[in-house]
Amino acid sequence: MEQRGAELTAELLDYFGSMATAELGADDDIFALGLVNSLRALEIVVHVEQTYGISVEVDDLELDNFRTAARAAAFVARKRAGNAGL
Repeated sequence: MEQRGAELTAELLDYFGSMATAELGADDDIFALGLVNSLRALEIVVHVEQTYGISVEVDDLELDNFRTAARAAAFVARKRAGNAGL
């Protein structure tokens, strides 16, 4: 059974929140807040791949896909929907 968007967002918000000292909202930009360096960005990609069973391709490595918990959840949902027929 597929996770719904709100559940994905909540899970990713919890993960993103581990990077911050203050509570984050679903639309808080972790890059603009200075919470992410290049190593942390790679950790986020690996976390998303391993946790949600998707492959993040080179073309997917856009900041907008991972900028907020809500955007990351939408990205995961799109990837899962695209892989459903495979």
